[in-house]
Parts: sequence; structure tokens; C-alpha cells
Amino acid sequence: MDLGVTQANADSVSDDGEISLVDVASFVLRRRRLILLATFVGALFGLVSALRASLDYTATFSFLPHGGEQAGVSGVAGLAAQFGLSIPRSSGAERSPAFYQDLITSREILNGMVRSGVEVVTATGVTTVDLAEHFGIEGETPEEQSALTRLRLAEGVIEVGFSPATSVVTVSVRTDEPGLSAAVGRRLLDLISAFDLETRQSQASAERGFAEERLEQLQGEFLTAESSLESFLVENRQFTNSPQLTFEHDRLVRQVTMRQELMTAMAQAYEQARIDEVRNTSVITVIDQPEVPTLPNPRGRVLTLIMGVILGIMVGFGLAFIQELGERVKNAESEAYRQFRQIL
Repeated sequence: MDLGVTQANADSVSDDGEISLVDVASFVLRRRRLILLATFVGALFGLVSALRASLDYTATFSFLPHGGEQAGVSGVAGLAAQFGLSIPRSSGAERSPAFYQDLITSREILNGMVRSGVEVVTATGVTTVDLAEHFGIEGETPEEQSALTRLRLAEGVIEVGFSPATSVVTVSVRTDEPGLSAAVGRRLLDLISAFDLETRQSQASAERGFAEERLEQLQGEFLTAESSLESFLVENRQFTNSPQLTFEHDRLVRQVTMRQELMTAMAQAYEQARIDEVRNTSVITVIDQPEVPTLPNPRGRVLTLIMGVILGIMVGFGLAFIQELGERVKNAESEAYRQFRQIL
């Protein structure tokens, strides 16, 4: 009976080769047993793989970066710009959430974990875990092993995102051990804070160097302007009756006043730069600390099960199509099929 239905369905196909939805539905109904069987096998395979796969534990932490320039530093940079000089400094874009998103997965930060490892708190004490050894990563050279470990961390362990509305950066760390996930998160926070502190102190050191050098120059210019004014007053005790001498006096006074104001502002900027150079406060505000997760992440097992079902459906449709095609060729009794049967 199935052969007759197949032949009738073959005759229902239009001459131009188009297949209607009715044809597709009829095909699925005819081969439903094979498709359902393949889907069941795929789902069973996905379920077994999901149960055998190791559980993932995700530790999450978030922080708020302090974007923009800091007080004192921007003042020195502004004074430097007035004199046609520029100082390396971090702009607001460099301290934006997008900057930290790239920083966390950068080679500078990840190398800090790969080289020194992470300290995991266990019931027996603190244990230093080598990430390359834990993930089973091998390389022909230590550099290659470090590069592969960084790639594993950036693509399979660490996930970074931020909210454009609040600028809060959220970091998720996923490993097969809850303690390790929290330890990697804590190590990331320490490395980010250390990087911010080091770059800020280096920037403040450059600011201090410029301010110190410029302050010495301004002191010399101020003394020169004072000496010029003093000489003028000694040589011209009565200058108020002469317009030319009065103009010269006012010009010298303006020079002294301007140099004095610049020297005072530069001295203040120099002191502020010295303070920033030794300041060790963090420039990020931690909102949520990384904590040891208590429940595993079911996402990995669910995805494995879904992939098994999808694979089973695809295999079922493929086998059904091959079977359908074989029956149609057999019913058509084509010359090629007769020759194939004779060969068999």
C-alpha cells in the first residue's frame, strides 16, 4: 500500500518540479516512524552526553569604573597645553566601561593569572592552582602553553559585559569548580586594581616631572621680571610725570604679576601631582564581590540535550529522504535502476 501512495504522490508533483506544502506534509507523515526514531536516538545521545559532562559553576562580580580625568592631573595637563606641551594621560574613553571590557581579556591581565596561578580557598587551606595544568593545556613551548591558556580563559571561561545606561561592568567566570570560579574572579579584581594604580601613578609621575621642571623655569623668569622692575624703580624715582616711563612701569608690573600667578598655579599643580603619585586608592567601585557559587549552571547540559535532539531530527530527515528517493527510483523502473539490479 505504501508503494501505491508513493506512486500517487509522485504523480501529484507538478511538471515544473515545484513541491507544495501538502507534498512535504505527506512525506513527513509517511516517514514519521523513521524520523521519530532518529529523533529519539539523538535525544537519548544528548541526554547521556549531558549527564556525563562536568557541571559548570559561574561566579559573577560587578564594578563601576570612575571615568574621566582626576583632579589635579587635569590641571597640570591644562597648564602644559598653554605652553604648547602635551603629557601622556588617560582620557575619559580609556576609563570607560568598554575600556575595561577589553582590559579584562587582554594579554596584560590574563598573563598575571597564567604565570602566578590563582589561590583557591579549600577546606584544608589555600591552594595555588596552575590554570594550564587544571585545563589540561599543553604546548611545545612555555610561551605557546601560556597563549593557549589565555585563549581558553578569554573564550571559554571569562565573559564580560556592561550596561550602557549605568556603566556598570559585569564579569562572569565559569569553570568546573565553584571555588576556582570565585578565585579567578577575585584575581581579576586584584589585577584590574593593580593596573589602574600603576598607570595612574605613572601618569602622575610624568605630571610631577613636568610641573617641577616648569616651576624652576617660572621661578627664574619671575626673578628676572622682579629684577627688571627693581632696576627701573632705582633709575626712575619720579616717573609719574612721564607717559613713556609710566607705560614702561606698568608693563614691568604686569610681567611680574603674570609670572607670579603662573608660578603659584604651577606650585599647586606640582604638589597635587606629588600627592597623586603616592596615592594608592582604587579608581573602581566594586558593587558585587565574586562569591563561591552554590548551584551549578544548567545551561551547558540543556544545550547539549537540544543539540542532540536537533541532530536526531536532521539525521531522521536525511534517512527518510534517502529511503523516499530509493522507492521512487525503484517504482519508476528507470534504465539505470535496472542495470543496477542486474549488477547486484
